[in-house]
Amino acid sequence: MNEINVIKVCSKITSKNQITIPKIVREFLEVKSADTIEWKIEPNGKVVIAKSKADLWQIINEQEKEFGNLSTAGVDWEKDLESEDFD
Repeated sequence: MNEINVIKVCSKITSKNQITIPKIVREFLEVKSADTIEWKIEPNGKVVIAKSKADLWQIINEQEKEFGNLSTAGVDWEKDLESEDFD
């Protein structure tokens, strides 16, 4: 018989109705500051928390912060590729 290891951790709700996600949960979900988590409430009263999948614009905004955009001065975008470059 397989025994499932269950880890139980608690968080306290602050006066502003905020909680801190315990480190072990953050590591398990692989979330960091500014990530979004999803709360799913099931009919049986169980609440499931999961890391939300990043949307396209969130990814673009993060990459723009790191790499700049087409109008960022000093970015060398290299030469444009032409169709004959793919022969």
